[in-house]
Amino acid sequence: MALTKNAYILVSNQTIAASGTYISPSSLDLSGAINLEVVFKGTFNSSSSAGAKVEMFSDPTNSSFTVGTNDEPIDSMDISKVTGAKSKPAQFKCSSRYVKFKVTNLGNQSITGCYVYAVTQTQ
Repeated sequence: MALTKNAYILVSNQTIAASGTYISPSSLDLSGAINLEVVFKGTFNSSSSAGAKVEMFSDPTNSSFTVGTNDEPIDSMDISKVTGAKSKPAQFKCSSRYVKFKVTNLGNQSITGCYVYAVTQTQ
């Protein structure tokens, strides 16, 4: 069987305020996915004190679920602070049905041009 890869944009060109968060407005259906790569892209201010974190939340049945403040992620990655643009890919678990992503700015300056891409591999 041939494998197929599909790329999705879950967070698109967002500015995330200092110590702020942004949650993807729509979910991604991982039905049939056998592999999941998540890519963060964003630009850090040279004066920023810290990096960022990308977390993935899931729901087994509801594609329009809400990520609550007490919900725990099923996977995450840390992004270290740099001056300027940064891109970081990571393998995430793909055992859930519907997923959303939350980006948390851990620094004291805004992150601009923030994207989160999800690349699924299916059979």
